[in-house]
Amino acid sequence: MRKPRGTEQVVSAVSAEAPGEGADSTARVVLRPGRARPLWYGHPWVYANAVHRLEGTAAPGDAVTLVDSDGRFIGRGLWNPRSQIPVRLITRRDEAIDAALISKRIERARAMRARLGLPSKQTTSYRLCNSEGDELPGLVVDVFGDAVVVQVTTLGMWLRRAAIFDAIEAQLAPRTIFEAGSAGFGDVEGFHAAARVARGESRALVSCREDGIELEVDPMSGQKTGMFLDQRPNRVRVGALAKGARVLDLYSYAGGFALQAARGGAAQVTAVDSSARAVARVEAHAALNDLAIKVTEADAFRYLETAPPRSFDLVVVDPPKFARARRDLEAARKGYERLNALALGACAPNAILVTCSCSQNVSQDEFERVLAAAAKAAGREVSIVDRCGTGADHPLPPGFSEGQYLKVLFVYVN
Repeated sequence: MRKPRGTEQVVSAVSAEAPGEGADSTARVVLRPGRARPLWYGHPWVYANAVHRLEGTAAPGDAVTLVDSDGRFIGRGLWNPRSQIPVRLITRRDEAIDAALISKRIERARAMRARLGLPSKQTTSYRLCNSEGDELPGLVVDVFGDAVVVQVTTLGMWLRRAAIFDAIEAQLAPRTIFEAGSAGFGDVEGFHAAARVARGESRALVSCREDGIELEVDPMSGQKTGMFLDQRPNRVRVGALAKGARVLDLYSYAGGFALQAARGGAAQVTAVDSSARAVARVEAHAALNDLAIKVTEADAFRYLETAPPRSFDLVVVDPPKFARARRDLEAARKGYERLNALALGACAPNAILVTCSCSQNVSQDEFERVLAAAAKAAGREVSIVDRCGTGADHPLPPGFSEGQYLKVLFVYVN
């Protein structure tokens, strides 16, 4: 990997069992002239091309002080010259980034979720910590009943896992803390971590509830942290629209949309996923909640190509990320357009299409243009009736567009 311009150190990959934790160094990262404005206005990332020099000594993963080109203090963050984002800000104060600060941030994150009504009797699955949105960049913490799943995506947070686990135990006292694998992130950041039980009881499945629906989550081998919690409010919305409808849930994964639709009184629900493991999870969840769902193991494109036209009143399309990098953008546009054109062909008159993109590199405007092109290709008239994203337990700093990855369009189809 090419070394980011403006940095002088290189870090090699660290094993999952390597000891130590990031230090709170006295080093300063000085920005190039004219590159501080986004940071002054709350942006939490420093890109490599904005860094002028490192003053002093800091090992990868250490805390550093960030200053502008005139030496004015901006904040303190975690340093990794291997990354294209060599500094991620954690605090705007001149304070230590230590176990006490991590504990305080996780306590504050828990207080925010409590203010939002999470957890509740009906919902025990939610996001406790959303990286930059909770001023702990590189840290995602999801709660599933009496279990917690931690995913670290930066070297600085990986080195501070002991303090993170201590803070979670102090706040929630979970039966199990799982650590999710971070292969893609670790390759970039310079560490290696596999899925494991970090603390507490080892178990294959953990039980939780989402809006009253009983779920069993597999934290060790499920995608992300075991469930796509960012879609929770959108799944509930689909349930409210499903009464009497013929529903198709594409890329169903664990069946979140299909389960809500079935409980919401749908006339029939079909869930489609290409993974045999996902199909088994949907069937198990349907049985657990005494709901009728027809589950089909198939590729979504192939299924739609042979599905009877105009035969569904509510269609949900929630595919995996199509554009992992900017170079994938054109192929992603074509994929989204083809997929949505096929989905529109399956929509009956007066249907609702719920179409999603979790690709950060596809903007809201681009996604809507893709929908327009798909409608033209399918010969359908459409109107966007709502634009949605992640739930309230996924907060973000103002102006941090990089964190606004999920786009969900509720579309009326003539």
